[in-house]
Formats: sequence, structure tokens, C-alpha cells
Amino acid sequence: MTKLLFLLFVLLNLDAYELSRNYEYENNIIYSDDLFPTIEKKFEILKIPSDQDHYRLDAQVIAKTFELNGISIDSTKTRYVNFTKRSPVDFSLLKQQLASMFTERYPTIRIDDITISSRGYLPALPKNVRGVFDERFYQNGSGTFYYFDEQGIRHYLDYSVRATISVLHSNQKVSRKERLSGFNTLLKPIPFVSFKDIPLTSIPNQPARFRSNLKGGQLLTVRNIETIPLVLKNEKVIVEVQDKGVIVEFGARATQEGALYDIITIQKNDGKRAKAKVIGENRVELL
Repeated sequence: MTKLLFLLFVLLNLDAYELSRNYEYENNIIYSDDLFPTIEKKFEILKIPSDQDHYRLDAQVIAKTFELNGISIDSTKTRYVNFTKRSPVDFSLLKQQLASMFTERYPTIRIDDITISSRGYLPALPKNVRGVFDERFYQNGSGTFYYFDEQGIRHYLDYSVRATISVLHSNQKVSRKERLSGFNTLLKPIPFVSFKDIPLTSIPNQPARFRSNLKGGQLLTVRNIETIPLVLKNEKVIVEVQDKGVIVEFGARATQEGALYDIITIQKNDGKRAKAKVIGENRVELL
């Protein structure tokens, strides 16, 4: 029973204190609560030379120091721990840029906090610094970007955004080619972590429909929908025929759907079929 309780105590400690790969510091002496702020026992871990802005230490050495002080930590996920001196720079401009870019992409986003950290010591930032982001950065709440200094050298930074985004979800089972509307969708706030594709935060201005059958409660992305074609199969269309500057119109039935400038087949009232080009909503031009 005693061994079981001891094992449980060790496991709880491992869950509570998991060693990370990177830490920032202000003072050269690193204490236990610099690594784990909630730890009750404070003791020295190491002293970093004052002339260094970055220091690397074997994770097992740190784990052994904690063990000697009666505390077990989980160091299995990292081999080395990097300590980087906290840069005395203001990331406000970059945070504003991030907030603006995310808000432009997601009008329904509510940003609670943005953190930016450097991968090395930075004495200063360019006056009008601008970050350079990957084209798919907006699909992740955390990631990496870079900026150029006055000498044209890249400096990489890590960012993390704590936010919620209201995203469209299906509120019932929907069928393929069913029209997207406020009757079969609802906006639902979710934590912004990562998206495999661009989420829908509003119903598109152009009429859209579902690409496939979906269950109720499914998060909707741009891949789930498509713009409704100007001409639908079996719908009546107006056919334009141009002859020596004169335009003649008559009615027919579309035997297939088509987007703008698509070539489709139509069936005339006499049953004969012909090729036509889509030129507008339910309008085609005879070829």
C-alpha cells in the first residue's frame, strides 16, 4: 500500500512538472520557480555567465537537481533545455499587426491575448518593424514568423494567440447540393487553436450550397460548400441567338448545370438538343 501511494505521488508530480525546451530569463541565477511558477520549494538550478545571452543545459542535469531537492519532474520530452535572456524590446507593433491580420481574416474573432517571444536575445527592433508570415499562418493560433533588421538579416519570432472565433456549424443533417442558409446553420464560438482549412464565419454573399451530405453540429469550412451555378440542371433558360446583329430569344431546358462561360447542353421545345454557353443567371447563348 505504501509503495502504491509513493508511485501515485511520483506520477502526480510528473504530470504537474513537465520540463519545456525553452525558457526566458531576466536574472542570471535560475531558480526552480522560474521553471515552474507554482512550485512550493524554491532553490537554485544554475547560474548563467553574465556575458552570455543564451545557455544550453542537459535536461537530465536539471532533473537531477530537482531530484536532489525531493521533487520529480518529467524530462522525457526534451534532451536539452535552452535558456534565452529576455529581450528588452516592445513587441506592440507586431502584436497590432497580428491582431489586424486575424481580424481581417476572421471578423468574428475575439482576441484575449497575444504573446510574442524571440528565439534569441534582441537588443532592439527596427522602428517600423513588420512581420513576414506564412500564407497559411491564419489557420493556427500559434506559430513562427520573421522580420528583417536594418542589415537585411532575418530574425525569427514565435507567436501565440489566445482567442475565440464564431464559426458556422450545420445545425441539422444537410444533403448534397442543399442551399446554405440561416435555417440549416448557426454561429458557434470555439477556441482558436488550429484549422485544417479556412472556416466559414458568415454565410457567403454569393448563393452557396453544400458539396456533400453532412451531419448536424459539423464545423463548416470553404471545402464544404460551393457557389451555386448560374444554370441548374432541368431549369428553364433563356437562349440568345445572334444573327446579323439581331438577337432572338427563346425558351429551353438545361440538361446540365453550368457556371459562367461553361458550355452546356440544352433541350429545345421540339426535343432537339444543342450546345450553349452560360452568359448569366438562367441565360445562355446558342453556339
